[in-house]
Amino acid sequence: MKLLMSSPRLPPDEWSGAGRAFLDLARHARPHTEVRLVAGWKRGRGGAPLEAVGVELSDLTAMQARSRFGQAVWKEARRFRPDIIITRTVALPPMPAPFIAVVQQVVRVDPKPRDRMRQRAYATAARRAAAVVVPDSATARHLVGAGLPEGKVRVIPVGVDVTHFQPAPRPPGRDPRLHVVCAGRILPEKGQHLALDAVARLFARDKRHVRLTIAGSVGDRVYLDQLRVQAYDQPVSFVLDPPKMAPVLQDADVVVVPSIVEAGFSTTAVEAMACGVPVVWFDQPALREATGGRGVPVEPNDVPAMRSALRTLLHNPDERARLGAEGRRFVVGTMGWDRVWDQWHRLVSSLV
Repeated sequence: MKLLMSSPRLPPDEWSGAGRAFLDLARHARPHTEVRLVAGWKRGRGGAPLEAVGVELSDLTAMQARSRFGQAVWKEARRFRPDIIITRTVALPPMPAPFIAVVQQVVRVDPKPRDRMRQRAYATAARRAAAVVVPDSATARHLVGAGLPEGKVRVIPVGVDVTHFQPAPRPPGRDPRLHVVCAGRILPEKGQHLALDAVARLFARDKRHVRLTIAGSVGDRVYLDQLRVQAYDQPVSFVLDPPKMAPVLQDADVVVVPSIVEAGFSTTAVEAMACGVPVVWFDQPALREATGGRGVPVEPNDVPAMRSALRTLLHNPDERARLGAEGRRFVVGTMGWDRVWDQWHRLVSSLV
């Protein structure tokens, strides 16, 4: 079997959980089938993986970039003659093989009418796909609600490389303060401002023993500036565009996931759990499904509840260890790549 996989951007050109998951899918498919990868880049050819057919998208409008990338995928499909195309974009011309669209999030915070129109437009374009793969049921419901036929949607969780994301020993001389990490693209819907607020509201006697790291690629520079102002005189540091997320998560004592959208799967949450780190998360449907309810759920947007959860974990290292081990077992048992690839293989085989 031959798979052609395409994504307009991937790490290291754009660091995101969805991009890492797609690249991991390509790499874990290779031992089982022949894979050709097409990836766009804006920051330089080195931004596309070495194994990919690179497509330059710099200095183009959004419409021009979609057109150029779609034509590049079409040309590669004609050369490679795949059995199935797996893609992160539905903005493709008619393809010579069936395609599977992969989408991780379709809902934005406080969606405006134009955002709902985009959802409907995506659902209409995705009708051409043989299947649309989403990581959680909440995202599936939103796509079906936007007009995508229910029979097109498949729920397959994001795979996690549990040998790469695993507990790591702490180096000697490490800062003894409780290290709280909020990782993900720097965007308002990711809720980094709420994590920062929770730490800022800690009692002074507790805050002396806590530090927060906000880590991720910059999706909104205005929002990043707002976070920097909010972080002034707080125990907060920023790690922007980290080349690897595993070391950041492995150094955490607690990871917070303050997502404020109900259909937003968090790759970071499950990667943190794979590292044996307890996760405090807003109780949104997609996050509940991703974590299996493990960790510490708190009411969405409830900053005092997140602060209380952090304070509890600060003073209870045994509970941190218990939650971390429980989370690791859950991810290994449900989202390790051996299990996730089996689901992908069954889907692809059914469409050939």
